Amino acid sequence: MKTFRLVAIIFLISLHMSVFAEVRTPLKLCFEDAAQRPWTMPDGSGLNIELLRKVELQIGERFELSAKPWKRCLEEVKHGVIDGYFGAAYSEERQIFSVFPSLADGQLDTASALNEDVARVFIDKNSAARWDGKRFRGVSQAILVQRGYLVGDILREQGEKIREIRQIDEAFDLLIKQRAEVAILQGIDAYFLTRHDQRYKDRIEIYASPFVNLPMFLAFSRTAYTRDANRIQAIWAAIKTIRQSSSYQLLLEAASQR
Repeated sequence: MKTFRLVAIIFLISLHMSVFAEVRTPLKLCFEDAAQRPWTMPDGSGLNIELLRKVELQIGERFELSAKPWKRCLEEVKHGVIDGYFGAAYSEERQIFSVFPSLADGQLDTASALNEDVARVFIDKNSAARWDGKRFRGVSQAILVQRGYLVGDILREQGEKIREIRQIDEAFDLLIKQRAEVAILQGIDAYFLTRHDQRYKDRIEIYASPFVNLPMFLAFSRTAYTRDANRIQAIWAAIKTIRQSSSYQLLLEAASQR
């Protein structure tokens, strides 16, 4: 009888442990704490957040999301403090410390991106600065860019001086005060402000041709990817499926009409 009880206890303990083993440890993910409407907002809303919640439901995943300054997100991924970050454009520098979804031939898998974003050129109408779609002319001051964004790296490679800012309205205030001539900014809010805000609409010109179109990804630290590559590949596959679904397309359409 004692032997039976002992076996039963051991069985129950092992069953209990196996159940908890199947409960996945949440992946710690970071996104920028500045508004990037409609993709992410500091309060944890936005289409990218909704998409990731759908991923959780579809494949039984668990994410722990936190909003932080973008440079801090990069640093924490680099040093293994968190598992990944989203709203991230690909660059060779970022690939050193993080993994992006790729195809069998090694090319970037843009279909697994969370969204696409546009970096637009904004110029003070009273300045001599111009942009021909490839190069800037008449720019005597540093070009304004969002802090830690890939656009800054692109401009540095082109030999341009940059000045990093945290908020979009900070950039526009510098333009109308003639403390800068050009800003290159991402996000629908930048476009909206220059079209509708009386402070800026008659002072700032938006160039029709984008500076660059950027697929934006959920990327993971190399440590997290090495630990469980299959798990991360499943997440990217789910992102691709959900993003192409009719239900998500309806959300995207509704957001574009707000």
